Amino acid sequence: MSLAAASLLSTVLLPVTATPSSAQDTCAQLERSGYYDKPPTETGTYSSASVRCLINAERAKRGLPAYKDNSALSAAASKHARASRDGKWWGYANSHVNPFTGSTIGSRITAENYCPNPTYWRYAEVTYNGWGGGGTPRSAVHWWVNVSTYGHRQIILDPGLTDFGVGSIAGAADAAGAGKTDAGTYVVDFGVCRR
Repeated sequence: MSLAAASLLSTVLLPVTATPSSAQDTCAQLERSGYYDKPPTETGTYSSASVRCLINAERAKRGLPAYKDNSALSAAASKHARASRDGKWWGYANSHVNPFTGSTIGSRITAENYCPNPTYWRYAEVTYNGWGGGGTPRSAVHWWVNVSTYGHRQIILDPGLTDFGVGSIAGAADAAGAGKTDAGTYVVDFGVCRR
């Protein structure tokens, strides 16, 4: 690998130093590396992690416990983000219901085996897509918490929900954003499960 390629990798990826000792350290690394303000890549790894950090920071400001990452919710959110980006229906239909498959938040998280055989469970979902400077993790979380009047803030700050999973992907879930290289699509699934 050339020196130029190694230099490029160090600016694109998180520093390969010691493993962060806490979620706070990981979030600080993501912010320092600029991932809070970059649209997602095709895999969405750093943008999804950035959304997790930003949502939990909003909760911490209000004395609420951090959400725990849940792999089933993350899988459901990631698959829905990809299907939404590929289907581009958010401009004309409900972003939470896939008009091609009929999937809903409940059917998607159940298919991923979130909370089998519960005595109590509840779930919610927030979605966002943007471009033209608005396709970043920071833009998504800012809109959910400070702009939207559709209940997104209440979901993010819900003290009764405990788990979450984030999906993000490059590209828009709305045909109006098709071809925008700075577009991002975000889905966050939340839940609480008691057995």
